[in-house]
Amino acid sequence: MFPTGSDKATGALQLLATGVQQRFLLRDMANSEICRMQWSPDGTCLAVPSVDGAVRLWNAHNGTLTKTLKRHDDRVYSVAWSPDNRWLASTGRDRRIVIWDATTGEIKRTIFNEDRAVYSVTWSPGGALLASASHDHSILLHDPLTGEEKHKLEGHTGMIYSLAWSSDGTLLASGAADKTIRLWSLTGAEPVCICALDGHTQTVIHVSWSSDGTWLASCAADKTIRIWDVANRRERIMIEGHNQYVTSAVFSADNRLLASKSGDGTVRLWRCDTWELVTFIPEPRSASGSYLAALSFHPKEPLLASLGEHDAVVRIWSLDETRLLASKPATTTLYYSNAKVLLVGDSGVGKSGLSQVLTGGPFQKTESTHNREVHIFETTTLRQDSGVEENREILLWDLAGQPGYRLIHQLYLDDVSVALVVFDARNEIDPFSGVLHWARALRQAQRDRQQSGRPIKIFLVAARVDRGSIGVSRKRIDQVLEKLGFDGYFETSAKEGWQIDQLAKAIREAIDWNALPRISSTEMFAQIKQFLNEERATGIYLSNQDNLYSSFLRLINVEHSEALQAQFDTCLSLIASRGLIERLSFGDMVLLRPEALDSYAWAIVNAAKSEPDGLGYIREASALAGEFPLGSEYRIQRSGQEKLLLIATVEKLLRHEIALRVEADDASYLVFPSQLTREHPDLPLPTGRTVKFRFEGAILNIYTTLVVRLAQSGMFRLNDMWKNAAGFLSVVNNATCGLYLNELSENRAELTLFYDVRASQYIRFQFEEYVHMHLRRRTHANSLNRVYFTACPECNYVVPEQVVELRKQRNFDSISCPVCNTTISLTSAKEATIPSKAQWISRMDKVANQQRDRAAQISSVGGKQEVGDFDVFLCHNNRDKAVVKRIGQKLRQQGLLPWLDEWELRPGMPWQNILEEQIQKVKAAAVFVGENGVGPWQDMEQAAFIREFVQRGCPVIPIVLPSCQNPPQLPYFLTGMTWVDFRKTTPDPLQQLVWGITGERENIVS
Repeated sequence: MFPTGSDKATGALQLLATGVQQRFLLRDMANSEICRMQWSPDGTCLAVPSVDGAVRLWNAHNGTLTKTLKRHDDRVYSVAWSPDNRWLASTGRDRRIVIWDATTGEIKRTIFNEDRAVYSVTWSPGGALLASASHDHSILLHDPLTGEEKHKLEGHTGMIYSLAWSSDGTLLASGAADKTIRLWSLTGAEPVCICALDGHTQTVIHVSWSSDGTWLASCAADKTIRIWDVANRRERIMIEGHNQYVTSAVFSADNRLLASKSGDGTVRLWRCDTWELVTFIPEPRSASGSYLAALSFHPKEPLLASLGEHDAVVRIWSLDETRLLASKPATTTLYYSNAKVLLVGDSGVGKSGLSQVLTGGPFQKTESTHNREVHIFETTTLRQDSGVEENREILLWDLAGQPGYRLIHQLYLDDVSVALVVFDARNEIDPFSGVLHWARALRQAQRDRQQSGRPIKIFLVAARVDRGSIGVSRKRIDQVLEKLGFDGYFETSAKEGWQIDQLAKAIREAIDWNALPRISSTEMFAQIKQFLNEERATGIYLSNQDNLYSSFLRLINVEHSEALQAQFDTCLSLIASRGLIERLSFGDMVLLRPEALDSYAWAIVNAAKSEPDGLGYIREASALAGEFPLGSEYRIQRSGQEKLLLIATVEKLLRHEIALRVEADDASYLVFPSQLTREHPDLPLPTGRTVKFRFEGAILNIYTTLVVRLAQSGMFRLNDMWKNAAGFLSVVNNATCGLYLNELSENRAELTLFYDVRASQYIRFQFEEYVHMHLRRRTHANSLNRVYFTACPECNYVVPEQVVELRKQRNFDSISCPVCNTTISLTSAKEATIPSKAQWISRMDKVANQQRDRAAQISSVGGKQEVGDFDVFLCHNNRDKAVVKRIGQKLRQQGLLPWLDEWELRPGMPWQNILEEQIQKVKAAAVFVGENGVGPWQDMEQAAFIREFVQRGCPVIPIVLPSCQNPPQLPYFLTGMTWVDFRKTTPDPLQQLVWGITGERENIVS
């Protein structure tokens, strides 16, 4: 049943004798890869969809194939049974939803989806609705009897890969590439999204309910499983243990076990009371295995359907739950929880001193810091009544207070439990400087956290009260506390220790540990985490992952194994997701002190703001060379390491849409929309203004990301920028569309849209709706309002708002234009004339994401070049060099660094020696075959290099160039490799090549 001679196999055979036994092996002649299978509600039949376009029905009692349903033209991703077992829905890449009569195998109805593919389908428990999710970020609800579309659910900003209906039919859960899970209520006349559950750091692949609807399980590409308490909308458990993406997590019928499947080649069983690992089943996957491969528990019996033989056969396992739950856990499980306390406020208000004494250190006078610092506030161990121990750690994040850091520090407001907003008690002019900004920003984060059941307690803290009386009255302080909703107030002195103990106690009591996810982890993970904390404490900034791994092996005196290295890699990713370290996108480099990036980012932003022409830019070459003011105490003194950090900083600014890369004739520039000081001559009343949005929130972050995303949306291109204003040109007809930001206070603003006469109603609608969507996602709850200007249709004169309101109060519905005497209507018919929202909004989002990622990838390639981190060796005939170079350039745009002789070989040096030195670092090889017919493998030296790739187990990808008519015979050691054919357009050959090099697809499924 299992291969012999394997440690995993031996362990599995022992486990079979204690509760796991294979009952059936379901195999058909097609030997096709299998996607998301599902048992019928009565448990008599298992429906199995596969990539050959067929759905196969298997008898659950005797393991025989009863029907093969063929209608799809391409791979089938998902199947769903109707509650009465009569109908079966299937869907896949051919954009069809096919509804079958499960008894006769006849097709009842076909529903065609206009988008590219439908990834998930599920039948409501009552049978009245069929939900499907597809590539366009939306969910469609159909009447399965008529095929009529009843509702379209929009809200996700990424492709949706999984749907699951609660057992009572009131809630629909969806998991998507935007890293969120959304819960949709179906109890009212119209479906509504009641919350978005945040926590995963990569694409959510699968969601499933417990049978009683209490728990929702989700799993993701971030290698974790998360269990959500649906009633309280909070994450209860995060399960660590898998070393690769997790494609499925499902509950047993009695909710005693959870099964999970992963790309690490295992299926694991977890008990649902303690979340300990009960056992695992080896289930190796092919390198091209679909992320939609699934598990399925029988609805009534302790049977589990999983996959085997690289996901091409189904294995039915019989589980003895009593014996499994009584057995000793497969690994030692450790539990821990983390709480994040944020210390914020303007520069110079006393945060650093407060941080020192709150974390148990002596008070020392300090200068203002230029980065964030993370300290351990407290670590405790709690023993539960069951005897299980849980480690609880509180981390204090001290954020730099200079205003230039606000753009950057908005990135760190996630997962905050307690925030301390500090102000200088001695300041008589503006003591609450920065308080309003941080209170609003934290309340925005509070809104997001409420959806996941994680409240934030926010305290107002007066610092340095030993230096004199507070500069404001207690009455004003009370007004601020009430207006901004603070949860407490403290008057402190770090030097004298005044109210430090009381504040520390308030922090401890404010943390709701029940609202924080409890993490179930392994003993090895705990060792790795401790090792990384110790490495960080030594002051090392940058290290190579291999060096860290080698140091860890020496520390624990253990020999290398692939499994241990995979655990180490996974642990790095998990710690990086919490912001404690940062994995650079090149050279397997690990930044142990990520606060260094903050200092460089702040300095680059300030340099752009100081640009003499007021255009808010810096030459990218200057940024990468460190040609900007920054104190030596904040610079990395090793120039080689500083260069790598500068590359990583630029990449971060681009990836988080703080900056925009603009290519000019002379150079490449980093432009910061928030830092322009050049004034627009027509502001604050631009001509052609039509609508304005009032909102509250992190103004500069909202505005900056909006400008960057519009510039990269594919529908509009950036034309000009000024202080708080930007002009765009429509790609359709060069019509001007503009934004003007009017900051009313620290956290309250108006955004006015204006156009020229060439902007048609439809172009204006596109621009306006995209802006509205952006603001709706990012502004403070219930603060967004849209107000249309009343303008003369003849001369575009804008009637002042006050005049409009006064005329309406007197029941006038029109006014004469004071310029041209045209009658101007005062009715609000504008909103009724706006057409319904179209799919182009999601397309603009997708293009903006792609352009953002491409800009960041260019920086990543620069880092790879610096450390010699080559992704692929381009082996080719010199007569095909021109087309190979073009493909190489496209790979660079995808963030991949190719090794090409013309780019890497220094003239006059022996190429064999140079290539031999670098070849060990290259991860893959591409062998190009063109019209010239003679393959490069006939060169003995190049053939030896290619053979070395094969022996190392690296991908070797034969590529047919567009000009090649008859590909020559490959040598024997390449005959089993899958070709990439650039003579075809489908599937996209470039994406196929990227997949071959990286092992990762552009999208999570193909």
